[in-house]
Order: sequence, then C-alpha cells, then structure tokens
Amino acid sequence: MILPVALKNILDDNLSGSVTLLNRLMIALENELLNPELDPATFISYVEIFRKKLELFTVVRHFCDELVLTHTISVRNDPAKSLEFISNYRQFWENAPVKILANLQKYLDLNNRTIMLHSNSGTLREVFRLMTKQENKIHFYQTLSAPMEEGKIQARDLAAMGYRVTLIADAMAAEKLKSCDYLVLAADQLRSHSFINKVGTYQMAAAAQELNVPVLLLIESRKLNLHKEESSFEDRSRDPAELGVDIQHQNIHIENRYLEEIPRRLVTKIITEREDMDLIE
Repeated sequence: MILPVALKNILDDNLSGSVTLLNRLMIALENELLNPELDPATFISYVEIFRKKLELFTVVRHFCDELVLTHTISVRNDPAKSLEFISNYRQFWENAPVKILANLQKYLDLNNRTIMLHSNSGTLREVFRLMTKQENKIHFYQTLSAPMEEGKIQARDLAAMGYRVTLIADAMAAEKLKSCDYLVLAADQLRSHSFINKVGTYQMAAAAQELNVPVLLLIESRKLNLHKEESSFEDRSRDPAELGVDIQHQNIHIENRYLEEIPRRLVTKIITEREDMDLIE
C-alpha cells in the first residue's frame, strides 16, 4: 500500500521519540479524516500498518488499539466521532508530563543537580520544559546517542530552554556519570522485569549502579506492557550504512540496532503520571 507522504515520513523518522511520533501520527490521521473522499477501509489499514510497523513503541500500539477496536464503526459512519476520539486522547495524555513532574517532585528535588540523559524523549523534554517555570538550575550531560545521534536534538532543545548542556560521545557516559547526581531515562516499553529503550542504555544503567548514581525512569503508564506474556526481546536489524563503517570483508558482519532490553533491577525509581506508582514497582 502506498502511504500518504505525511504518514510515510513518520515511518521513516529515526530521530524522534515514541511520543513525538504518536503526536505526528494523530495529526496526520486527523487530516485524513477531514478528507471527504475518505475510504474507511483504507483509513483503518493505515492505522493497522502503524500498529504493526511501530509495535515496539507501546504508546503507538496503545493509541492504534483504542482507535481500531473502539472506533471502527465511527470511522465508517461518522468520521467526526473518530476526530473527537483523537482530540480527547491527545488532551488526556498532553497533561501526563505535568503529573509526572508533580510525582517526581514528591520524591526529590533536581534543582542545582547534574543529570545524565540518553537519546531523545518528548516526555523528558516536556517535563524539563515545565521545570523552567520554577527556575530550576540543572546541568545536563547529553549523549550523542549513536547511531542516529538524535541526542543532538534533545541537547539543542534543552539549551534553548535555558539549561546548561554538555554534549558527549556515548563512550564517555561512564566517566561523566562519576560527576552526576542522577541518570534520568525514558523508555519505549515497560515490562514486568525489564524495559525497552535506546541501545546504550544498558551499559549506562549498569555503570550508574556501579557508581551509586540513582537511575530514574520517567514513563507514561500507557507504556506499561505488564499484561503480555514476556518473551526475550531483540530489535530488528537496521541499515548497516547508518554506522558509517566503510569496511567490506567476507569475515566482517555489521550489526545495527536501535533498541535493547534493560533489567528493571538497575532502576532506582519508576515515576509515571499515576499516583498509585507502587502498583508498578
């Protein structure tokens, strides 16, 4: 199936976090619903493609399941009801960072602290954006986050908010963690005994534990995948050319992956928008 350009661009985006991708997806689907020549079957197929292609991003899967299972009839008979669903869904979850911040501040004060960040998370950026209203002074170490180096995007956004940011190579993370107060992470999926996040997270969390640096996981509850029977996780292979390695030899295999599984035992505290946080600890 040939996807509209706006939808294809979302699937091709290797730099944005899962929440950012979902926000773009909702806007693109709203535009499709406004098309008077909309074919309901085609629309649902778009949703199912994203459900399959971005299945590892639990927020995308959550939205697609809600839309397809609850609103298939509405799309066919009354697209306006599906537009209303998307609007209500967006409004509800847009308030999640406010609640995450409130629960975070019940636990600790990050003012005048040094924090290590990895990859690029729309949820984390919004939480820290809200903190600027409280004149918090934080120094961030932000990894480049190979292979796509989307950490540059997060570093730029945090700097634009007024924070002091030091951008570092991923390999420097363990050394710089020695001078950090916290390692703060997001995740694409939270499992019963592990979580899924950008490759490189495992070694950073392990280094933090070795150095007695608390690891905070800030995550929306819709990313919980606790009801699924868990199997071992392995990300699909990505384009080897992204690694920028210009070596060709029959005995050399180049492997490129974006995501990895990290044990939850390496996490000090999990903070969501819910008040009943103990239910997931």
